[in-house]
Amino acid sequence: MKTATRQIVTEELWRSAVWIAIGLFGWSMIIASTDLIQASALTALGLPILTWAVLTAVMVGIRVTTGLELKAKTENSQLLWLITGSVLGGFFILYDVLVNGRDPVIFLWFGGAVAVGVGIWRLGLRNKSASNTN
Repeated sequence: MKTATRQIVTEELWRSAVWIAIGLFGWSMIIASTDLIQASALTALGLPILTWAVLTAVMVGIRVTTGLELKAKTENSQLLWLITGSVLGGFFILYDVLVNGRDPVIFLWFGGAVAVGVGIWRLGLRNKSASNTN
């Protein structure tokens, strides 16, 4: 493994404490509030661990492929906040669907909103790089 990749993986593993905390909190709220997901060791621990692993892998993948520094006080922090907000929003919507009986079509709207957010971020990034070259 290259030194730069190893550094990214190490940084993201340290940062992944946030992802496991969000996963534990989000899944515990959902599991405790609905009968659709049975409370067991598999769901109570497995779902947060799966959430943590996927989000950590996504963050490592984004950083390795794009080279972006996804840290709170950098130029690219908007993407980090978009990802974090999308994860939190996903838990809120999942809770709303499973607990409050909301129509699952809301996931399509949420996915569209996230896609628009990524598009706006990319457009802003492109405009910023174009203005820096002029």
